[in-house]
Order: sequence, then C-alpha cells, then structure tokens
Amino acid sequence: MKKEIFLSLFVLLSLTINTGCDKLDITEDLEFEIEFVANSVTAAFSDEEIFDAAVYSSVIADYGDKITKIEVTEVTVWLTSFNSPTGQKIVSSTLSVADEFGAGEEIIGTVADQDLQSILNNPIPLTVNQAGIDRFAGLIKNSPHKALVKNVGTASSAPIDFVCKFKFKVKMTANPL
Repeated sequence: MKKEIFLSLFVLLSLTINTGCDKLDITEDLEFEIEFVANSVTAAFSDEEIFDAAVYSSVIADYGDKITKIEVTEVTVWLTSFNSPTGQKIVSSTLSVADEFGAGEEIIGTVADQDLQSILNNPIPLTVNQAGIDRFAGLIKNSPHKALVKNVGTASSAPIDFVCKFKFKVKMTANPL
C-alpha cells in the first residue's frame, strides 16, 4: 500500500514538473530579410545567399540548441531598386532553400507574370510551398542555423537590373531549460 501511494505521488510530481517546464517556453516574433541582386544582359537571372540566422538574429544565437520550434508565418517580396525597361515582367521566379552545402533543395515559393515596377517598394505576399517553408524553418532552427537560399528566374525582356527582398515573418519558441 505504501509503495502504491509513493508511486502515485512520484507520477503526480513528475507530471507537475513536466507541465511547469512547458510554461517556461519563450516565444519571439522575428523578421528575416534576404536580398537578391538580379543583373543580367539576358532575360535570365540567378542569385544565391548563405543565410546565417544566428548572425542575423541575436535571439537565434542566444537560444541556439534550446529552440523547440520555428514557424514561418508569412513571406513577402518586393523590389528595392528597379533599373530595367518599363513594362518588364517576371515570367517566372523561384525562391528555393537547401542546406548550406546545397543538399536537400526545396522550393519555398514562386512569382509568375508579375509586373516588376508595380512591386517597387510595394511588398506582395509570396505564393508558398509548405515543404520549402518547413525546410527553411528546420534549417534555421537547428545548428548551424544556416541555409543556402536561391532566387532564379526569367523576365519578359532584357536587360535585367533590379534588387529584390524577401521578408520572412517567423515565430520562434525556445525553452531555456
């Protein structure tokens, strides 16, 4: 009988401690911006960046391996510079992500049939692919918190000369214990 009471108290105490740790979770809303330069004499463009979330965000660096969840809640795109011919459009542009060495590439999202001048300093939502969003989230959640991000596409005419930014709104959850 004493053994059963002790065991019951032990289980109850364990559940209380486990529930209490969940209440220590810290949630932070973060924004990451990745900039790409499209400069080509042809109608095709390509640029890639190694994105290091720990360098970009002190919150990621501070919590490191204590991050329990990364959720990408929104991705937007816009141009910060446009020096291409008037009326130029994106025929198709693909934003993709892989690990820092290029392995496990997934498409984050696409832009198609988009007038470039209309998104100069005017963010629009990116049509996203969940597998790519999940891949990006996993790479920035886990050490070394790095991702190779690529922007590849074609425009309706040449030359191409613009700078675009992608903004990722992210919710990070970490448990400091």
